Amino acid sequence: MVPERNSAVRRSVLIVEDDPAVARILRVCLRRAGFETTEVETGGEALKKMDEGQPDAVLLDLGLPDGLGGAVLHRLHESRDGYPTWLIVSALDEDEANRRYGPLKGVFVPKPFDPWDLVKKLEDLLRRRPARGPDPGPNRPERWK
Repeated sequence: MVPERNSAVRRSVLIVEDDPAVARILRVCLRRAGFETTEVETGGEALKKMDEGQPDAVLLDLGLPDGLGGAVLHRLHESRDGYPTWLIVSALDEDEANRRYGPLKGVFVPKPFDPWDLVKKLEDLLRRRPARGPDPGPNRPERWK
């Protein structure tokens, strides 16, 4: 078990996952590691949340009930300045995911996975870049759209 960390900078993670059990384990582990989390079950909800404010990271399940996992991935590919960081969490194998959705351009984590390994991968990715300041919300720069 990883102890809860206190950090002056709490990074935000958008969890895009339709399986409640998987979303719960991700939420618990990420919060214990010091992340703020928001959870959505569909690609449409994820796109809306990303419009409302840019998270530091996105954990994306490609196989979503509304079929918009690919649309979320496309939005992530278009993001500038390397934000947000993303990890793809999928029951598909990586080759099949590449065939269905094109180049993933992100870290691929196959299901089932060890949630603490996933948290470590995310921490390693985020450690490579400085934290951003507070999200200015609706008046955010055009490059965040």
